[in-house]
Amino acid sequence: MSGTKFVVVKLKELIKTVVFAVLGVIILVGLIWFFLSLGDRDSGTYRDGVYHTQVALGDESAMVSVTIKDGMIEDVALSEMSETAMVFYPLMQSAAEEVCKEVVKNQSLTIQVSEQNAYSAQAILEAVAQGLEEAEK
Repeated sequence: MSGTKFVVVKLKELIKTVVFAVLGVIILVGLIWFFLSLGDRDSGTYRDGVYHTQVALGDESAMVSVTIKDGMIEDVALSEMSETAMVFYPLMQSAAEEVCKEVVKNQSLTIQVSEQNAYSAQAILEAVAQGLEEAEK
């Protein structure tokens, strides 16, 4: 006998191995698809355009504009603020500039603002949040 070998393969074991191999491939493809789709969410989650929101300042109001370009926050600006509101809320303009810079830089509403502008910045951030809700896809 010159080394002839017989291989006995049980049908149940073969089917079990194929099923587990197919399940492994499906799980692997699913994980790859899931993690690739997570990366797409971060790049451009908003519709392009300019979104306006009112900020109540006592009896007065001001307009906060959020500009979205290529799905990213491009600009946040405070406009249409009356002279009366400027007198009663002198820190509002500086807070708006600080919020604009930080929101655009971080592409998020989670930002750090100075303590002197905390309340004004909070009012502006709430308006920006409303604008971003309108812009969400």
